[in-house]
Amino acid sequence: MPETARIRAAIITQDDRFAVPALLEEFLARRADRIAAVFIAVDPLAEGLPATVRRWAGVFDPLTFLRYGLRYVHAKLMGVRPARVAARFGVPVEAVADVNAPEFLDHLRALGVDLVISVACPQIFRRELLGLPPLGCINVHSGPLPRYRGMLPTFWVLYHHEPATAVTVHRMNARLDDGPIILQETVPIAAGETQAGLMQRCKLVGGRLLADAVELFEAGEVPELPNPRVQATYFSFPTPEEARRFRAEGGRWL
Repeated sequence: MPETARIRAAIITQDDRFAVPALLEEFLARRADRIAAVFIAVDPLAEGLPATVRRWAGVFDPLTFLRYGLRYVHAKLMGVRPARVAARFGVPVEAVADVNAPEFLDHLRALGVDLVISVACPQIFRRELLGLPPLGCINVHSGPLPRYRGMLPTFWVLYHHEPATAVTVHRMNARLDDGPIILQETVPIAAGETQAGLMQRCKLVGGRLLADAVELFEAGEVPELPNPRVQATYFSFPTPEEARRFRAEGGRWL
C-alpha cells in the first residue's frame, strides 16, 4: 500500500446500548470516510433477557439494578445503538451471524478491506480472519495491557483501587488481548469514580485512539510495543461476593 494511501477498514462490534455507541460516535466523527461497513456480530453466548437480568441482579444492589434497568429502557426507546450511530455517519451496517464463516470472509475480500477493527466483538477471531486483511486486525481494550485482560477492566481497576487505568489499541492474534500494543493512553481515576463513568471516559478515549491508529496505518508508521504474557493478569465477570466487596469498599457502578 502506498505510504499516503487512504485505507479501507471494517468495524466488527455488537449491539450494545451502553458503551459502544459513544466510542463509535467519537471514532466515526473523525474517520467515517475510511469505514467500508460496520458489522453487528451475534453474541454466541447470549443468555437471553431473563438470564441476563439474573446475572446482573447478582452483582448490583437493588437501586443500581433499577437505575440500570431505566437506562436500558431509555436507550431502547431512544434507539441508542451502534447501527443508528453508523447510519447517521453514512456508514453501511450489516448483521453477521459468524465472523469466521467462509461467506463472511469472502464478503470482506469483496469489500477490499485493508484493516479489521474489533470494538467489543463478542466472537473470537479465528486464524483465517486474523490473516485476511493486508494490515491485520486490531482491537481496542479499556484496560492497561498487559494487565487487566479479559472482561470488565473498568470494574476490576476500581475493585483493586488503582490510581489510573489506560486504554489500549493493539494488534490481534489468537490469544485474548495479547497482540503487540500500537497505542496506549493513561486514564487517571478520579476520587469517587463510578464504573459507568470510567467506562464512558475510556470509550471516548478509545474512539480517539482508534482514529489515531488509522492515521498511523495510513502513514505506514505503526509502532509495535511489547504486551508481555508474563505480566498479564486476566479477569472475568465478577462474582456476587466480589460485587459485595466492591460496594463495601465504597465502589459504585453508577
